[in-house]
Amino acid sequence: MDVSIVSPEASVWDGEADLVIARSPEGEFGIMRGHIPFLAALVPGKVTVVSGDSREVFFVPGGFLESSGSAEDYHVIVLADGAEAADDIDASRARELLEEARRKRDERDDDAAEAELRVAMARVDLAEN
Repeated sequence: MDVSIVSPEASVWDGEADLVIARSPEGEFGIMRGHIPFLAALVPGKVTVVSGDSREVFFVPGGFLESSGSAEDYHVIVLADGAEAADDIDASRARELLEEARRKRDERDDDAAEAELRVAMARVDLAEN
């Protein structure tokens, strides 16, 4: 199946895959060729693209995943608020951003600060595991 991961800035990944794994507010899910048409909001965390023995992992701070098509022409698109390869995440920088997000949340205690903290926590979790 054809898979694309895009952010407002760029196309992050595009290619053929056997499986896409992501997480919505309801939990983790997987999409394979022929899945029923599907639309899900994504929570901060990883999106994994599996092609044969190859596995690509990306961090997304949020967005949507949409899948549709026929068995012969099936596609999945991840419309991410931002996206980066998990291997490109600098763990020490991610921890710095987490501390900064915690300070902001303590100072402001609003929904935006809480959301920023959730994104920072997910990035650190992916960078360290």
